[in-house]
Amino acid sequence: MANSGGILSLWNKSLSKLIFPFAEEGFIDVCLECGPLAKRCFVVNVYSKCDLAAKKRWSANFLTAKFGLGEGVWCIVGGFNAVCRGDERRGVNEVGNDGHRREMRLFKEFLEEVELEDLNPLGRKFTWYHTNGVAMSRIDRTLVSENWVNACGIPFLWVLHRDVINSWTSKLHW
Repeated sequence: MANSGGILSLWNKSLSKLIFPFAEEGFIDVCLECGPLAKRCFVVNVYSKCDLAAKKRWSANFLTAKFGLGEGVWCIVGGFNAVCRGDERRGVNEVGNDGHRREMRLFKEFLEEVELEDLNPLGRKFTWYHTNGVAMSRIDRTLVSENWVNACGIPFLWVLHRDVINSWTSKLHW
């Protein structure tokens, strides 16, 4: 079974109504009408490529979309394939070369510009583990807007063991 290859968005139709979906390179987004106050909720699934040029395109496209869509609450979840601090990577490129330092700086700038809170994971510090068991990174994140927290409460982000996800997704394949 492959561990990647697509993005899936699900929502409860009894709790929210789809206003519109949209997609760009590296992300898909759904805008939902949520809750009794009919707030606009943007839920974005991200899969960023590993090369820096693609990451720059992704971040520019996303920022244009986010600031062009107007008011709403935001939640972005997925694989950013980037770290913003050296302690978020272990076992490979720990010291970092100029390219890795530049990538970290650009990702930190993106996180500041997007004006969303980066949730701290519970359970496990790293979200990606190489099969050799030595290399690991925190390349997956969940970002939420302050008004998401006000509307939906304080979310918790649990990083589960990889086998939990694989066993769950394998049950989806009939």
